[in-house]
Amino acid sequence: LTDVHNPAQQAIVAAKPEGSQLVLAGPGAGKTRVIVHRIAWLLRECMVQPEEIMVLAYNRSAAAEIRSRLWQLVGQDPAGVAVQTLHGLAMRLTGTSYAVALEQGESINFSAVIRHATDCLQKAAPSGDGDDETSLARDRLLAGLRFVLVDEYQDINGDHYALISALAGRSLQAEHDRLSLMAVGDDDQNIYEFGGANVRYIRQFEADYQAQRFSLLENYRSTAHIIDCVAQIIAP
Repeated sequence: LTDVHNPAQQAIVAAKPEGSQLVLAGPGAGKTRVIVHRIAWLLRECMVQPEEIMVLAYNRSAAAEIRSRLWQLVGQDPAGVAVQTLHGLAMRLTGTSYAVALEQGESINFSAVIRHATDCLQKAAPSGDGDDETSLARDRLLAGLRFVLVDEYQDINGDHYALISALAGRSLQAEHDRLSLMAVGDDDQNIYEFGGANVRYIRQFEADYQAQRFSLLENYRSTAHIIDCVAQIIAP
């Protein structure tokens, strides 16, 4: 927390590990900064193992930025933290290899892979009737995962929503079977609607996961002149 001076950001970084959190933040409000420092806090203050944490980013560029900033902040401590895209997660869960497909001259239907990964997680979900076999199947898929942080949650579509829900165990009865989920995004932004993204998923997150809600309102990216101008344009 020593490098985070905004009280609103501090509250998010040090929010209790249990349960889920929703962070609504506008442009330039420090969304990536909060994610990186939250991971550092879990590692350093809560003694969470790196393998128990996963960050899901919308694209490989965002994932690379998060990895870079993590290493700059806490050195080698986050070496075991999984930082990947939703497609990367789906390929990992289903054993799909891009290299093998390329070698065989095949193309990958990424939407189908995401749906397959969701199906795998749903089939492995404990039924609540004491079925140890399904519990072990989910444990094998999660490999000790306990904390998931999702960047740019407003850009997810229906398939992404289903995958994250299955991963987090949203519908599972036992609390210990559910993962701690932090979603970060801007509910006033939706630039991937052409790809099926729908802002309603971030707007219903609080109800979906009984999440604690936080807001980041201060813009660190733009000058006051730009913000004042934009405010006048969008006011009507």
